[in-house]
Amino acid sequence: MTDPSVSFPDPAGSRVGTRNALVEALGRNWRSATILAVAVLAAIGWGYLILAVAGGGRAIDAGFGMRALAPLIDAIAMRFPALAIGEHGALMPAPVAWGVWDVALVFAMWAAMVFAMMLPTAAPTFLAYSRAVRGGAVWVMAGYTAVWLGIAVLATAVQAGMTAAGALSPHMAPAGIALSASILVAAGIYQFTPLKAACLVRCRNPHAADTVDEGPFTALRIGVEEGLACLGCCWALMAVMFAAGLMNLVAMAFFGALMGWEKLASGFFLTRIIGVLLLVAGLALATGPFIG
Repeated sequence: MTDPSVSFPDPAGSRVGTRNALVEALGRNWRSATILAVAVLAAIGWGYLILAVAGGGRAIDAGFGMRALAPLIDAIAMRFPALAIGEHGALMPAPVAWGVWDVALVFAMWAAMVFAMMLPTAAPTFLAYSRAVRGGAVWVMAGYTAVWLGIAVLATAVQAGMTAAGALSPHMAPAGIALSASILVAAGIYQFTPLKAACLVRCRNPHAADTVDEGPFTALRIGVEEGLACLGCCWALMAVMFAAGLMNLVAMAFFGALMGWEKLASGFFLTRIIGVLLLVAGLALATGPFIG
């Protein structure tokens, strides 16, 4: 007979208590949770991209600077031989005649680039919201990410068209000088436009106070606004990936760091310098065959 004075722990109650304790702990330090979330998503993005390049083979063909990473990429490919299935690897689309699976792989690649390149550049913005609205920063991050995932869909369609037209090589590097030069010049010109300046100012000054004491839908809406501002600020530099090579990990790291630096800097000196360098690079690439 069971003694009624003896109590037994309730497993369900213990799970609820553990969950509530975790939520309470996060609530006390949303800043650390936000940094951790950005770091984990960025690591997932970089991990996917590295594995995709390793499975595709011939990393040195992915664009400028990739020769330095070739030994590391080759070592990863040897460690995970299943990545090299087929002509182009398990995570890379076919060079031509895309099917539904190839489209899905390209979208996954662009989504990984969003996590690897764009989320870290917005980390200061997310931190600003984590201080102001604590858990609302999750909704801000969700709105921001949704904007860039929408751009990933658009970029997938653009890449499909360029692949069909033969404008990209099998390793997603530009197949012609004219395309690369045009993209670099267009990106350089955009650095001097009023829209670029307005979006950059908005990125540097998040409206964290607007979400205080508001619900998740307000935080989500402001996250979308932050994403659109970031898009207006960074789309041209992101488009340079079409010129540098879409699977060029060196270019991804460089332009991701450059976009983050531009958002942290004050004034427009760095923005103008980037514009000048892009114009010089584009014009040099376009005139090189005629001069040399």
